[in-house]
Amino acid sequence: MNRCVIFGGGEIADIRYTQNLLQKGDYIICADRGYAYCSSINVIPDLVLGDFDSYSGKVSPKCEILRYPIEKDDTDTMLAVKEAIRRGYQEILMVGMLGGRLDHTLANIQTLVYAVQHGESAQIIDKGCRITVIKDNQSVTIPYERGFHFSVFCHSDKAQGVSIRHAKYELEDADITNGFPIGVSNAFLPGEDAQVSVQKGILVIVANQGE
Repeated sequence: MNRCVIFGGGEIADIRYTQNLLQKGDYIICADRGYAYCSSINVIPDLVLGDFDSYSGKVSPKCEILRYPIEKDDTDTMLAVKEAIRRGYQEILMVGMLGGRLDHTLANIQTLVYAVQHGESAQIIDKGCRITVIKDNQSVTIPYERGFHFSVFCHSDKAQGVSIRHAKYELEDADITNGFPIGVSNAFLPGEDAQVSVQKGILVIVANQGE
């Protein structure tokens, strides 16, 4: 299957940067106000869903629409991720997931974790920030970007066998917990991609632009 791109209703730092992330063949889902972002770049999504408490404008008749009640357990973003999984997409790119209300940002990161726990390859990306999740016996390469740092956080109670290689502060086969941010603010080696792996547990890896 091709990739699924989910537009959320958070802040997008640079809509043109986000537009350039889109690829031919992407299946695009807009969660509620995420539709406004697609509309601003003249992209017609395949599916628009949510409780429509933050977007009340018109939706293209070419879009499939799924409406949900405001009082529900799932956020609109979670509904979008579940729908992407149900439709067989195994790669998910999430945009419009950061900024604005902190509780929404944290909920979106938890939703990203949910996607990975259900077998997806998933990321949250905005200009200046990339969030990746890995779990049991997985590893990931964090691409070097000039002006970026990266941090590794434990999302589960404990993460065992954590290794960080090709970075200023390296770690080898260590255990970390969600109660102490030992992996915050690491630095890339000039021109080198970093590598992060974990034997057991869940890691959230945040690559940020800035000092």
